[in-house]
Amino acid sequence: MYDVLLNNDYYKNLINTFSANVEFNSSLLPITNFNKINLSFIQKALNKSTGYDIVIKVPSCFDNLLQELYSNLYLFIANTQFYQNYINPDLTVGEILVRKIGKRNKKYKIISITNNQITLLEQKKETLKDFNGPATIYADKKNVIKEFVPITRPLKKESLNNFLKLFSSLNNLDINEDYFPTKFGSVSLFIGSKKMFESFRNISIYNGNLYNCIPCYYINRDGKESDTLGIEPLIYFAPTYSIAHQQFIKNNKGQNKIKVNNIVLFNDGFDELQQIISDQPENGFRILGICTTPIENRSNLIKYWDWLKEEINFIESL
Repeated sequence: MYDVLLNNDYYKNLINTFSANVEFNSSLLPITNFNKINLSFIQKALNKSTGYDIVIKVPSCFDNLLQELYSNLYLFIANTQFYQNYINPDLTVGEILVRKIGKRNKKYKIISITNNQITLLEQKKETLKDFNGPATIYADKKNVIKEFVPITRPLKKESLNNFLKLFSSLNNLDINEDYFPTKFGSVSLFIGSKKMFESFRNISIYNGNLYNCIPCYYINRDGKESDTLGIEPLIYFAPTYSIAHQQFIKNNKGQNKIKVNNIVLFNDGFDELQQIISDQPENGFRILGICTTPIENRSNLIKYWDWLKEEINFIESL
């Protein structure tokens, strides 16, 4: 192995093969050649026909590279989920919508759907100063899809703007013209510490941060959920797999079942890896992991890539 470490051509070829001319996340976040290689491994693992489960080990002394990897992988997986959910929504009577464009977050409720026509009723409180009743809008379904997005709770206009701007940039969409999904039939589930999840607040992106630009539900150790944006989640984040399984996967059944595409382990949950593997056939998810310590009792169903300090330092020096 150490002979390979001294082979310049081997590592230059590794960089050229897995990171040259690759702009993950549209260069919205800084990323080194080392982590371009790691995200290329993940990208190949997610291939529908030739994909595989993978765990990548990075020594804990590379704190900055690990934070960069966690952040880029979080954004990369979120956008993969967004793209997979890019289908026309099944709007239903009773849903609350807000306009994508405009300074105010006026809410409208769908009160009827007839063929391709939708009737919306403005949701506002009656006041003595306001003599006008709530506005009623009659619109073509195509225009409603283009101009509005469904929400699950009140949200700040800037939060919605951050979401729209982020995913329009990543997918070359026009905020004024294109449909943006806010209801998702498939999600990814991340396992990691609350500290790591909160650290995404420090990753700036546009006028917001990685935490409040991506719709995510965090499930705490008591099973309580909190959301980052106010629309249905692309991602669930939990401190352990058992909590995620008890609160989400176990109850995720029936006609409205949401598909879990990926279980992503962020240096946590590896003590539950055998249980995750056991649940995999029933749920059909991919297993992806980033760890800093050796994995005991390795499964032959998962590919493992162990980076050495010397390798990382050498790649970073090129």
